[in-house]
Amino acid sequence: MVGAQLIVNVTLALWLYNEYLHNPFMQTYMSLLWSVIWPEVTVAAGILVGVVGSLAAYNRGHLRRLIKVPPQGMAPRAANLAAIDACPFCDLPLKTISEGRLQCRNCRRYFKSNLPKVTA
Repeated sequence: MVGAQLIVNVTLALWLYNEYLHNPFMQTYMSLLWSVIWPEVTVAAGILVGVVGSLAAYNRGHLRRLIKVPPQGMAPRAANLAAIDACPFCDLPLKTISEGRLQCRNCRRYFKSNLPKVTA
């Protein structure tokens, strides 16, 4: 379906470009139209560039903060792991959802706890 739509869009774009090249009335219309709407197009393009740049910068910083790769010598071992009681991203206390499952109250991330089972 997407391939067919792409073929139709490319065909229509080529047809429109061919019509522009060979139709003097369309050339006049387009030159008059662009002389009127160029400020709006320029502002819209500037806003689009700003939004895309802001999202790219946000994603780059956000991903860099989420993916913290420790150096090879600093890799933690299972024997010296501490029990998780706060979200490593937000530093807020975690709430217990079920036995062995925790959730951050702020960012809503889920965590597994390897604490021993508590009998009630």
